[in-house]
Amino acid sequence: MSNEILNNSFQNKATNFIKKNLKNLIILSIFLVLTLFSYFFYNNLQKKNELKLSQQYTQAIIQFKEKKINVSKNLLENIINKKHKFYSPLSLYFIVDNNLETNPAKIIIFFDKILSIAFMEKENLNLIKIKKAIFLFSLDDEELIIKTLNPIINSDSVWRNIAIKLISDYFLSKDESKKADEYIQLLSNKTKK
Repeated sequence: MSNEILNNSFQNKATNFIKKNLKNLIILSIFLVLTLFSYFFYNNLQKKNELKLSQQYTQAIIQFKEKKINVSKNLLENIINKKHKFYSPLSLYFIVDNNLETNPAKIIIFFDKILSIAFMEKENLNLIKIKKAIFLFSLDDEELIIKTLNPIINSDSVWRNIAIKLISDYFLSKDESKKADEYIQLLSNKTKK
């Protein structure tokens, strides 16, 4: 009998709670349904964009192989401008490796666009900075090389030692052994500059 009283008491409390908060429960339910719908819609949109960029990249490579260089270059530039964390760097590397762009200033702008991509992992960004510095070596722009590599050198990045080695090699190639030694010293001391 006391068990029935407890059950009735619980049912009464639950019924009263639902009656008092029906409006809030309906709003909460609608909010949850809309949130789930938005999440699935966004995921579907992202997958479609991924597929579209993949197809565009493949088309750019095909156009390049068919000697339609300008078409290929335009497709690749479009992908870079989309700032996708996988296909944009890949497109830039293809442009640089195949000398599709002869204007160094434009290539630097492409690198900067890639480096501004949101939500890209820090170590991937550091690798792109190293690739940018390697490109800058051909331009012999010491200030920009140092500006590009110093953030890596002054960090705990897995690319730190490579950045130090690159910049010291750069100075050695210019017969500036004193500057090169400063960076080589960083390798032996394992300390940040």
